[in-house]
Amino acid sequence: MQDYYQRFDPAKGYEQLLFRSGKGLQSAELNDIQAQVSHQVKGIADVLLKDGDVVLDGEPAVNSETGLVQIGACSVYLRGQVRSLEPSELVVATDQIVDIGVWLSESEVTELEDPSLRDPAVSAHNYDEPGAARLKITCQWGLATDSGFDDANFYPVYRIDKGVLIIKQPPPQLDAVTVALARYDREANGGSYVVDGMKLTYRDIEGDYQVYSLEEGKAHIQGYEVSFPTSRRELFAYDPDKQLIESEPHVFTPDQNGDMRINLAFSPVNNISRVDANLEKTVTLTRSDIRGSVDPLPDVAVYALVSVTQNETVYQEGVDYSLAGNQVNWGLGGARPDDGESYEVVYQFREQLDVTADETGFTLNQTLADGTTIVANSAFDVDYQWSMNRIDLVVLDQQGQVQRIKGASNSYEPTAPVAPDNQLVLAQIRQNWFSDGKPEVTNLAVRSVPMSTLEEMQQQIGDLYDLLAIERLRNDANAEEPAAKHGVFVDPFLDDDMRDEGLAQTAAIIDGELMLPVDVEVSDLALPSEDRPVTLNYQLEAVLEQTMKTGKMKVNPYQAFSPIPATVKLTPAVDHWTQTTRVWTSPVTRWITRGWWRVRQRVWNSRTRTWNWVWRRGWNTVSNTNETVSVSSTAAEFLRVRQVNFEITGFGGGEKLDQLMFDGVDITSGAR
Repeated sequence: MQDYYQRFDPAKGYEQLLFRSGKGLQSAELNDIQAQVSHQVKGIADVLLKDGDVVLDGEPAVNSETGLVQIGACSVYLRGQVRSLEPSELVVATDQIVDIGVWLSESEVTELEDPSLRDPAVSAHNYDEPGAARLKITCQWGLATDSGFDDANFYPVYRIDKGVLIIKQPPPQLDAVTVALARYDREANGGSYVVDGMKLTYRDIEGDYQVYSLEEGKAHIQGYEVSFPTSRRELFAYDPDKQLIESEPHVFTPDQNGDMRINLAFSPVNNISRVDANLEKTVTLTRSDIRGSVDPLPDVAVYALVSVTQNETVYQEGVDYSLAGNQVNWGLGGARPDDGESYEVVYQFREQLDVTADETGFTLNQTLADGTTIVANSAFDVDYQWSMNRIDLVVLDQQGQVQRIKGASNSYEPTAPVAPDNQLVLAQIRQNWFSDGKPEVTNLAVRSVPMSTLEEMQQQIGDLYDLLAIERLRNDANAEEPAAKHGVFVDPFLDDDMRDEGLAQTAAIIDGELMLPVDVEVSDLALPSEDRPVTLNYQLEAVLEQTMKTGKMKVNPYQAFSPIPATVKLTPAVDHWTQTTRVWTSPVTRWITRGWWRVRQRVWNSRTRTWNWVWRRGWNTVSNTNETVSVSSTAAEFLRVRQVNFEITGFGGGEKLDQLMFDGVDITSGAR
């Protein structure tokens, strides 16, 4: 800028401009005043705010399908001042991370661009003359990747990750306050945690990517808030770590159909590069006309000749012929076919097979398409690649970026990676590389616990302590009376624990006393002969009575019915009984009655040295109840022997009893 001087340097420590009388005023001094004031204000403002902090309004609305971003009017702190920005619309990519911010540019404006800057004082001698120029700051929304902003500085404000806005903190964003709160939150809560939401679920595979869904929610990363207003669609590369397995041995043992299923040691299998098997083949060769020559076989890697025959002639290996490389050697001087004659050779050789594999292995048929057969019970080797097991971590950083940290792959037990301290672990993914398999997602994020839940937990802990105290009291009560005191065996008669289980116990323990038991005998109540309920004596009293009638008629005037059969009454009609196996009587003896007892007893009088008779009395307690610990009902294997009386009524005149059967047994002789 021409004719512009500005000498302010914060390093010199000049705090004020001291104007002296009689000295001329320099234009540079006026510029220094402005620069010094701006520097002082910026130093204070930067303590509270940082460049790009939103002070008022401005939350953008993002269309995750079209990528349209609408930003309302807002105020943003930039370079020491809060600057106002007008509403704007931008279009961003929805498949990548995009930073939206403000492009700030500077320009010089003089009276040539703005004539209103000329001196407006009409009566002054400097009227309409040029004066000081202006420094114009222009702020415009844009993307970090935009071009066309020459000599402009970009200040990021918002971040959009795959069409989802990442809200780090709501306005007003006071940087100093945020830092202090972050430090307090980090020290009070021990690091990073999820406030709500943020659960990861697996969706599907699209092309070369695994698709996951991250639930909307809020988290604190090292004290800094990260919020997702809507759920996010996360794409992670489908990139299994592959391992090459070389020469995995197998033995070909076909079934009755000549097939064998080979399940490889590691899966899922990506591709099989080599299957090297032992094959057997029968070919017809023509004897060479050169004496002592060899006849080549059509295959290489021949390792054995099974047989050499010509019609009915069978040649002997080592006498008539031998294997020389991949040829039949007739130079041993033994028998051999005549020159030009044909003969058959059965040989075995090693060759690679083309197989169609699935994710776990492949199937071999003993007979190949060209008639060659695989040697039964022979070994073969397989080279293949497979996708190794792996455990990945999904983490969230302070910028709101979701990342995947790959673990160390292993054949059996993979190792999960360790996340950095400045990142929050959201979930662990145990990869499953099968085509129809799904990765196992385990959400591991540390979550804040509401005060209501803590209060409920406190009550549960209190209840647990109460139960533990009751159990301790019960154990102390059982242990406070030991079995032996001062070398003497003592039974406090609290229960039957001290009694000898090897002997039949005929006494009973009742209320801490050992006494003879009272046997309980159950008697059946005698029922009256009439078929009516058993009641006390009573007199009938009419409560509701109908004394009127209208007429009568015969219900069955033609007597068209079968004779009414005789009525049989069994006494008792139903037999209920309980079989009790009792070792001790005490468990079934309890309190029944209580009364005075009086007994005459002979007592020795030591003073008179004579025997005297005295009467003693006291409370007598007898008990008999049944305590049920557990109940089980089973069908009785045998009925008990019981006397059953029967009464038959309803015979007509002249009818006689021919036969009486009870449970298939003839009891006619017992009828009277």
